Amino acid sequence: MRKMAEAGCCLLVMIFIYSLNQGNGQDAGNLGVLHVEGSKASEDFCIAYNSRTRLPSDLDKTPKYPLVEAKSPLCKSSSSPSDYMKDAAVAIHRGECTLFAKGEIAQGHGAKEVIIISNDTLFTPDWNSSEVLTIPMAVISKNDWTKLIHKDFGVSRLVQLYAPPTANIDGNLAILWILAVGTVAFGAYWAGITNSKLLTSIRQGIAVVNENNGQESEDGSIEVTPLMVVIFVVLICGTLLLLYFFYNYLVYVVIVLFCLASCHGLYECLTPIILWLPLGSCKVPANKICKSQPQIRILILILFCMAMAIWWGIERNKSYAWVLQDILGIAFCISLIRNIRLPNLKVCTILLVLLLIYDIFFVFITPLFSAGKSVMVEVATGGGSKEQLPMVLKVPRLKKSTLSVCLRPYSLLGFGDILVPALYIGFCHSFDIMSNTPRKIYYLATTIAYGIGLLLTFVMLFVMQQGQPALLYLVPCTLITGYVIGWLRGDLKRLWTGRMGPDEPLLTSGNESEDEILSREGPRTPQDPPETQRLIKTEN
Repeated sequence: MRKMAEAGCCLLVMIFIYSLNQGNGQDAGNLGVLHVEGSKASEDFCIAYNSRTRLPSDLDKTPKYPLVEAKSPLCKSSSSPSDYMKDAAVAIHRGECTLFAKGEIAQGHGAKEVIIISNDTLFTPDWNSSEVLTIPMAVISKNDWTKLIHKDFGVSRLVQLYAPPTANIDGNLAILWILAVGTVAFGAYWAGITNSKLLTSIRQGIAVVNENNGQESEDGSIEVTPLMVVIFVVLICGTLLLLYFFYNYLVYVVIVLFCLASCHGLYECLTPIILWLPLGSCKVPANKICKSQPQIRILILILFCMAMAIWWGIERNKSYAWVLQDILGIAFCISLIRNIRLPNLKVCTILLVLLLIYDIFFVFITPLFSAGKSVMVEVATGGGSKEQLPMVLKVPRLKKSTLSVCLRPYSLLGFGDILVPALYIGFCHSFDIMSNTPRKIYYLATTIAYGIGLLLTFVMLFVMQQGQPALLYLVPCTLITGYVIGWLRGDLKRLWTGRMGPDEPLLTSGNESEDEILSREGPRTPQDPPETQRLIKTEN
């Protein structure tokens, strides 16, 4: 019953993970930046401009003008004083006449720039080709204008309209690469050690001795079957579609799930470190609340993990929240990598290939019958909502550009692009340990292949200038690497069936004595891994 509950919880969490992918395919063609600077603060806002208007590309070479708000819609010339518009950037509310008419009147009063305040969202200002406006005109959204006028910039506001060059490749991708590869390498390494200790005991019903107290250790991992993989892929397809149509409601469900799951993941990752420290080992006195009497340090750790998750949940839209999200996300990924076990290469291949097809379909195929919009990208970027799904690693862009201000201030990598290859690499590490392969060749080679695949994803992101399904590059790199090494070493059959060691025993009924097992399989040799040598007989 406990196994079924754990499997259900992990399946539910994993379903939401695959609603995400990296990037966004929007075009930043006619978008620019309104830089507002005051004595107390400065901030950038997204604007849209007409392609016939030329804006500077370098902020240092862009002229500064005081920002003033027009006292009328500027739809007809007025005899009232208008000196306040001279040599200024004039903000005009939309309505009552054409944009060109507003710009022409403002230009006639000596304005240097015109900023149209939209009634709703951004749109590209346009006018007839025969009409000529010599000053720049741009449009700002109603939300951004409200934010601008309510922020305290100081006594005066100086603004600059410019269009910095757009580039999909940014220095933050190097940070994202290090975080992703580090998470995969550490998670798969830990998973390999854990799985190698439990693998034979799980399959045979033989217990593993706990080195600390001599008791039988508890198996908390979940072994994935081919049927579970198929059901999982079908469910994530349905979940992604539900998120696409009911995003504004389900996003809060995902946020709550992430807080709970990441809190547990952080606890699992920090527990070994806390237990290693020689502090706080005394237990809580007996009381009615804590019947199990946990150690003081464990209780403090639980409170710390809860505080981290709650802190992120409250501050998730602040500028620094990405740091908390990445810490919680990495701990969550490592926890899942350690606790979900792929038993053989057959299951690994089915999982990776099906999710590769899923990734390609929802990124590249769905735009053909959904008005040009990718279902995956719409869900990953929030589809215009203020809330975004948290199941991603995110790093803010280091270079200022139109893309970073208007469309993608962060580079994203979905947890699925970390977890799926990492589960396979964890299986490879288990095989290395149980088979005594030289220099852990499978683990090292597939980890390196993952890093190369992620670099290839970033390169294609730059070449195609749109969001990429990372598994399109990660799956072939990691899976083919494992197959090639297995073929060269003659291990493919054992990898495919999941026989981790050359002398791995067959499954037992759990009722055989130690003498019967040894007589049927032969004695263990000194070359067997230490994890196998620590196996003891099952309870008769």
